[in-house]
Amino acid sequence: MVRFLSDAWVARIDDAARAANDLAADPPFTVETVVQGADGDAGYRVRFGPEGATVGRPGGGSADVVLVTDLATAWALHQGEVRAQEAFARGALKVRGRPELLATQIDLLAALDRALAPVRAGTTPPDGTSDPSLFGAR
Repeated sequence: MVRFLSDAWVARIDDAARAANDLAADPPFTVETVVQGADGDAGYRVRFGPEGATVGRPGGGSADVVLVTDLATAWALHQGEVRAQEAFARGALKVRGRPELLATQIDLLAALDRALAPVRAGTTPPDGTSDPSLFGAR
């Protein structure tokens, strides 16, 4: 089991994304998720390219799309308890950059969701904001 947004969790979703054979995109694009918390921001970045997808911490240039939310909404999205469209409609998810890019990549994003399902099943909820690997660390 890994804790949501921890370094171990990011490593697991990276492994799952790299193992998937249906996540290639050309031209490449990047989607970053920023989770705002009381002790700072946490998050991860998914890069889709011709070789497939990789996941890491934010950094290394600007993302094509940035999703910004709070910890409770991020966890609900991860668990599939709320859809991104619902979170956006109620103002709990903000989108920066090129959101139209997401609309053109629905099948690819669905494939990513399927690839990450085993990680989701083995993820424990966040336990707050006191762990430096969760918030503030890059």
